[in-house]
Amino acid sequence: MQVWLFLMCDSLVVSGIGVKSQQNAASNSFIVADSSVKVRSLREVLMRSLQSTLKRIQIVALNRAHAATLRGLGKVREHRHCPLCGWTGFQFSAGKPGPFFRFDARCPSCWSAERHRLAYILLKDSLPAKIDKILHFAPEPEIQKWLQGRCTEYHTADLMDPRAMHKVDIQDMPFADNTYDLIWCSHVLEHVPDDRRALSEIRRILAPNGIAVIQVPLWGTKTIEGDLPTSERVRVYYQEDHLRRYGTDILERLSVDGLSVSVRNVQELELQLVLRCSLNDMASNDVFLLRKLA
Repeated sequence: MQVWLFLMCDSLVVSGIGVKSQQNAASNSFIVADSSVKVRSLREVLMRSLQSTLKRIQIVALNRAHAATLRGLGKVREHRHCPLCGWTGFQFSAGKPGPFFRFDARCPSCWSAERHRLAYILLKDSLPAKIDKILHFAPEPEIQKWLQGRCTEYHTADLMDPRAMHKVDIQDMPFADNTYDLIWCSHVLEHVPDDRRALSEIRRILAPNGIAVIQVPLWGTKTIEGDLPTSERVRVYYQEDHLRRYGTDILERLSVDGLSVSVRNVQELELQLVLRCSLNDMASNDVFLLRKLA
């Protein structure tokens, strides 16, 4: 298919040259050159679109092949379970296309990812049954309903998402000191230019004994950061809008004065539950709990 596309585009260039050669020789070279540039640009766009389509087809094929394999091994239909929405089925859907393919990742009903299910399982019984005020940063619909049911007041905030209740820069928040009893901040800090300033702001607006739930993508032991061009961010940070790649040394960064830090992770859970909810260390991440000292 790719060969056919190249041949088609090349034939367009040749045809353009042939037609223009019959026109005035003085203007012919300029028009043909311009036509060639446009066709080459068209070819590049078509090739990018084709590559994206082929990648999606590959994901669907892998999904079906894996499902057929499990059925052949005699696995039951109700192989997976989403604790957030209650969905039960044979397997989860594939994750979004990216540098790392995540098979069996997203709930086909509520679209929860591994990190949402992990945080819910770890915290549903350890958080207070009723919380006064919750601030949900970059609100994820996958866990929004659960958080709303745990509090008296539920607020959402985001710098870019127009659906959020408050348009807020997490590095400079307009909220008063000691306002929120729970702040949920999942996969946000890796996008923030000054994450230390953001953590300081989180500490400021947390009420005494309040808790901030932090999740970030974790890779290795050492955090890597620096001002890179967009083209390099995917290679180094694994996503073009990430400004750093966190390692487990993030604990040092989270240890802000006035906050105690604890870590929850998938290793606390029984293997059967991990498999049934399709959790794994790489995609689920640790859950960091920052409690403001009274």
